Amino acid sequence: MTIFKVCIPLLAILFFVSCEDKPAINYVILSGTIKHPIGDTIKIRGNNIEYQISLAPDSTFLDTLTFLEAGYFTLIHGEIATLYLEPGYQIDLKLNTTAFDESLTFTGVGAEPNNYLIKKLINKEALIPSYKEFYLLEELEYVSKNQEIKKIIDRSLDSLKFTSPSFYELELRNIEYDYLTMLVYYESSHAYYTENTVFKASDTLLAPFRDFDYDNSTDYEYLPSYRNLVASKFVNYQTIMSYPDTISYVMDNIKQIKSENIRNGLMKSFRYYLSPSFGALTPLYEGIMEISTNEKDKEEITIKYEKVKKLSKGAPAPKFNYTNYAGGSLSMEDLLGKYIYFDIWATWCGPCIQEIPYLKEIEKNYHGSNIQFVSVSIDPIEDLDKWKKFVAEKALGGIQLYADGDWSASIITDYAIEGIPRFILVDPNGNIVTADAPRPSNPQLTALLDVLTQ
Repeated sequence: MTIFKVCIPLLAILFFVSCEDKPAINYVILSGTIKHPIGDTIKIRGNNIEYQISLAPDSTFLDTLTFLEAGYFTLIHGEIATLYLEPGYQIDLKLNTTAFDESLTFTGVGAEPNNYLIKKLINKEALIPSYKEFYLLEELEYVSKNQEIKKIIDRSLDSLKFTSPSFYELELRNIEYDYLTMLVYYESSHAYYTENTVFKASDTLLAPFRDFDYDNSTDYEYLPSYRNLVASKFVNYQTIMSYPDTISYVMDNIKQIKSENIRNGLMKSFRYYLSPSFGALTPLYEGIMEISTNEKDKEEITIKYEKVKKLSKGAPAPKFNYTNYAGGSLSMEDLLGKYIYFDIWATWCGPCIQEIPYLKEIEKNYHGSNIQFVSVSIDPIEDLDKWKKFVAEKALGGIQLYADGDWSASIITDYAIEGIPRFILVDPNGNIVTADAPRPSNPQLTALLDVLTQ
């Protein structure tokens, strides 16, 4: 008995000393295998952090991501998926890009929350097969459908209440904000699909937002759905693009936000408005510089602003010399003498593929006119043969060029392009008509081309 009494305190002392000496884990080990990879890297992006992971020749990867706090992250590889990571996780993922959502699975420490997130996405897509039909619902039916979806997701989350308690508490709030976001979007989306520009949602639908806190620094930091809600309140893309003179009003409202991280986050989101087609480029830039306190963001935004300023109407179009599908290479100088409509795209880009039938129709309608159609692929070099095969199988018309360099291709960097498809129109002398032209599916393109080809 004496030995027993003496040993217990000694073991306890040794245990606590061991615990105190053990270093805190502040990293995640992430590994995986990707079938049919799109390029040789994947990105893991958080609210204010980004990792780029290289794929090995056998399409596997293994990396250690160092960070201090748990949260939601975005996996980017052709398409995107939401991840939940916290220090100590050791996750292995399997992905086949030909069936992105359906194939994505996780094993290892931390697998349960991530398998839940992909299941949540698949269930939501099954419940909302068409957003057009969803937003065309009458208000009461729309609310009822959203409540049904929320209940299904809540039930799915319940299984993680005890196995992943920290994620469970965070995701509960995330689900609630997702639900509120769908309520917010109803008015503008229903008006758009019904073509009823004066449509207004009822006071009952919007009641949850009367006293809503749009200045919650913690939720903005950790919950993407809350960030979406804040953005919907302060950054209305359609309004700002249609009425650029509202910039000063928008900026004045944002100045009233107390949370520095929210102000900075909103200013960072304005980076995507810095485009050649935006009518208040300099006031927008000056507003960002005044409000943001994030020096890194301001530096990156300034670089983009300086590039975009050089892309105004009448400015010389940046030069290039790219591989021609028909053989040899082709430069900007080779194309002069006619208007040039550029389509910047890639075989992995869904929205790009959706524009192809419209582009073919436009090419047919303007065949023999004073305009030529040039498609420039930014597929990675390992997909060069895939691009050639795609061009042949889809019988793509016009001039088909390949810009080696992926997102580092000169046409991407010179035109400050951050998303594709992107369309550019250049005049016969090689000067820019618009560096952000309407898409082929947009009737405005036909109206523009009719004027130029008269």
